[in-house]
Amino acid sequence: MRKSEKEFTEQNLFNIKKLFYDKLAMNEPPTITRSDSTLYPPVLYPSALTKKSMNRGRKYRKAIYIPVTAALSLCLVTGAAASVGIIDLSSILHFLGADRIGILQPVHQVNEDQGIRMEVIGAVRDGDTTEIYVSLSDLTGQRIDETLDVYDYRVTGGNANNAQIIHYDEANKTAIVRFLIQGKVSKNRITVQINTLMSGASRQDGYNVQVDWEQLLQEKQNNSYEILERDRISGLGGKTDIQLETDPIPVLHQDVTNVPVSGIDWMHISNIGFVEGKLHIQINPNNEIGEYNHGYFYFTDEQGQKLDIPQYSISYGRYMKNGVDIGGDYIEFVYDLSAVDQLDKLRLQGSFTSISEVVKGNWKTTFNLSQNGLSKTGNAQLDENGASQANVTLSAVGVTLTGEALSKIPVEDLSIEVHLKDGTKLSGASGFLQLDQDLIKWISPKTIPVNDVSYLLINGEKVIL
Repeated sequence: MRKSEKEFTEQNLFNIKKLFYDKLAMNEPPTITRSDSTLYPPVLYPSALTKKSMNRGRKYRKAIYIPVTAALSLCLVTGAAASVGIIDLSSILHFLGADRIGILQPVHQVNEDQGIRMEVIGAVRDGDTTEIYVSLSDLTGQRIDETLDVYDYRVTGGNANNAQIIHYDEANKTAIVRFLIQGKVSKNRITVQINTLMSGASRQDGYNVQVDWEQLLQEKQNNSYEILERDRISGLGGKTDIQLETDPIPVLHQDVTNVPVSGIDWMHISNIGFVEGKLHIQINPNNEIGEYNHGYFYFTDEQGQKLDIPQYSISYGRYMKNGVDIGGDYIEFVYDLSAVDQLDKLRLQGSFTSISEVVKGNWKTTFNLSQNGLSKTGNAQLDENGASQANVTLSAVGVTLTGEALSKIPVEDLSIEVHLKDGTKLSGASGFLQLDQDLIKWISPKTIPVNDVSYLLINGEKVIL
């Protein structure tokens, strides 16, 4: 083949690409299904096609012939399509910096269920971290808002997950959620599945709970109780020295009382009593939405000042409604109070979050995602006495800390600086996420040029990579 004397420029590639997609728009409409994962041809959205063109696409399927040079050019440009405007992630993820968008692989997979549209916009897998951006839009109502919580979801690969709404578009009623998955992924096929969405969350403090301690406790310092079987315990919260695998865990008998909490219609106090020198308050979520709402009780003095009384909670069992087991946990709050006379001058109050909307469905897409494995590693000491050691992995996405004692370090106490060889630095006093008890992730606000990093400062300590 004779070599062309003319230089082949990026504008040439853009024009070829544009011509190709113009033809594709006239002849190959995107296929949209309500039950299966769907891959859009780049930048072809339903709003960009007229009804006439979509009908014509169904009737005719013309073969499109592209010169060999152009075909090769298309292959070369596809990986960097965003840079020449063919797949414009910046118009969707405009709240991200250009360098962050630059490392994302465009996906544009769509699935709809229950009148809600899920689109996987773009993703990147860098080392052991997978970062996926998903948009969620309500096509029929107002169920997607800035309080959206992706409650029940699955993403293949990894051993720790996090789903967080990072942007809400009020005009289009669209929320963008970032999924973070930490851990090695053996295959390039990634599946994102959402089963439950929640919205309309509102939190209120200072619920006054009217409790007649004398009548409820009847001056008894110890109540009859039961020991929970291990398979009935679904969670422990707060500060406790209970060894879940070995220690007996006592709880009150269920549904002995029915004390309402004014303003809260999804649960009631189902028992109160002393067990082994500690005050137990048991609640029963008594309707379908109760399993999603949450909160806790606390004590104040007569002046309304919140008291720091050690406490923990136990979640267990299931509840019945009209004779039907419909799921959900009893929750028992345990306080370091051992006698009725300690309660005389205390007030019981509550802080509760209530959800107004729960939508269950099956939103699922599967796509290919290759890996960018460039990284640097090192070791860090996270406290002054050296008790908390961490392995450090730097990638273009951020920094991963792994170590046995990381659960004892509050993420708000961590700070980081990424120092580059040219003397500049990236810093962050926030952005840390506790993904697991031995795993903390820092997401950089900008893409990190890994090869240009000289060292890190974590809590002021230098980390050589």
